[in-house]
Amino acid sequence: MGRARGRKGRVRTGAWGGLGRLRPLAALAGAGALLGGCGAPRPEAGVAPTRFEPALRERALVVVAPHPDDETIMAGATLARAARDPRTTVQAVYLSSGDASGASGACHEESVEARKRKVVELREAEARAAWKVLGVDPSRVAFLRHPDTRLVAHSELSEGRRVDELSEAGERAVGEVEALLPELVPAAAEELLVLTASFWDAHGDHRTAYRAARAGAQRVRRERGIPVALLHAIVHDEFRFALPFCCPGDAFWPRAGPQDDHAALLDSSARPRPPPWDVVYDASDLVDLRRQALRQHASQVEGNRELCITFPHVATTFMEHWMEKTQEGFYREEL
Repeated sequence: MGRARGRKGRVRTGAWGGLGRLRPLAALAGAGALLGGCGAPRPEAGVAPTRFEPALRERALVVVAPHPDDETIMAGATLARAARDPRTTVQAVYLSSGDASGASGACHEESVEARKRKVVELREAEARAAWKVLGVDPSRVAFLRHPDTRLVAHSELSEGRRVDELSEAGERAVGEVEALLPELVPAAAEELLVLTASFWDAHGDHRTAYRAARAGAQRVRRERGIPVALLHAIVHDEFRFALPFCCPGDAFWPRAGPQDDHAALLDSSARPRPPPWDVVYDASDLVDLRRQALRQHASQVEGNRELCITFPHVATTFMEHWMEKTQEGFYREEL
């Protein structure tokens, strides 16, 4: 059974997406309850349920991912469990298709634009392959194709948190997700969980994904009136110094080993370590599937010589460490 661990370290069984701690959920077929919740047994055929049995609810889970591969890094096992629940509809939208992957320039192509088109085609194909491994129909995945690494125009640390000024592309991305997300929620859905990257993340595109996801989730809450929760996870950690490239914190986070170790996050006067996650889901029974899904993003794991996608050792180690994880930790907000 998946387990959720609260901030004080108590292991608790979590209701779906943290919506209603006291309401048990129906069990998943052959697995623990969705996102770590414990389930109530189904009544025998011809036996009317008692008034104490919870009603079965239609649910929606929407992933707002910054780039292909982030969905599995953040929540591969969590998504695989959700996909096994026949009452849950899983859909996803990507802000960027990672066109900035690899070295700058045209590489072996006739132009920079031609190379970027091939990078986008490759990374979107890899994402669809990963979703197949996770058990989700790739037709439920949308790509907005906003420019990679260019969604934030300016950023600075203020009182330990990032304050971003979005670029025009970033503003468009937020607006598109806010308009699109309600359309991804089936009319029959009675609960919504939106899963995305965290505002604590070092990557500007990831923080933009959080803003977009929150805007879309709030719109669903206003227009539909159903319970809505937001789960967000850290993929890239901050660093002590502002540098003209992303994510030097990848050299230190995550640590090797099966657990998402909160203590591995940077703790400095400029950016104190973020608070512990609200929930930690046990992924140990799906670690092989999680690893298999992440390996579908081969250009980000092994590189691609034809498109000049190469990484320093620290980047390949970063991906290897994510493949080892048997826990998935999130901050939770109920809207």
